[in-house]
Amino acid sequence: MKQHPNSIFELLSSENFRFRPEMYIGKKNVTILRAFIDGYFYAENNSLEKEKFEEFHDWVANYFGWFESTAGWNNIILEECNGDEEKAIDKFFEIFDKFSENYYQL
Repeated sequence: MKQHPNSIFELLSSENFRFRPEMYIGKKNVTILRAFIDGYFYAENNSLEKEKFEEFHDWVANYFGWFESTAGWNNIILEECNGDEEKAIDKFFEIFDKFSENYYQL
């Protein structure tokens, strides 16, 4: 029996999600991924985990040298990928790994 991930960090770090996001969100699309993550936090109501993930906005802005993160991590990544949703989701996982290594211990 498969065990469900205990956190959004574990879910997003799992090989199943990473290599087949379409199974979870319907389409390889960073905007849809953002909606999925927001829905996860709405349903889960884990404020500590949400606080940790909220740091991702500023981290992504700093990663790309943006002055501020008000656009949101998904829009920043999408902009940096010239509007290519599939390229942006691949870039998300690359950046998420670096963020997780520095800010979250699984």
